[in-house]
Amino acid sequence: MKITPITKKDFSEWVVMAKLFWTKHSEEKIKKEFKRILNSKKEKSFICRDDNGKTIGFINISIRTDYVEGSKTNPVGYLEGIYVKKESRKKGIAKILMEEAEKWFKSKKVKEIGSDAETNNVVSQKFHKKVGFKKGETLVHYLKKI
Repeated sequence: MKITPITKKDFSEWVVMAKLFWTKHSEEKIKKEFKRILNSKKEKSFICRDDNGKTIGFINISIRTDYVEGSKTNPVGYLEGIYVKKESRKKGIAKILMEEAEKWFKSKKVKEIGSDAETNNVVSQKFHKKVGFKKGETLVHYLKKI
């Protein structure tokens, strides 16, 4: 298994996996966001390939300077998204991707990592606990059309 920073040559495979992960987002929106990430100094993405070179997962991370709920430091690393293809799950790949993210955050002098999961996404919540996250503040978001 090999984990490397995502480059332009990984772009198409990254987008394909992202569409499986963020099913409510259009391909156009994902591509626009990913192009921005590739040029950002505060964001990083890593891709994971198996021993045969097949892409099996990715992680998108960022450094946030705005307030991250429950954090005590600034800036704060943030897990924006992590995805492992179904056939490659339960093999520790997401944990290895998180470890790579932590190395990058430490190189940037970041002391905390934030993340989020929807209240009904039990799988994501279990993953967060398994890789060492502690539950922080719980928020309910509201919208009002005017």
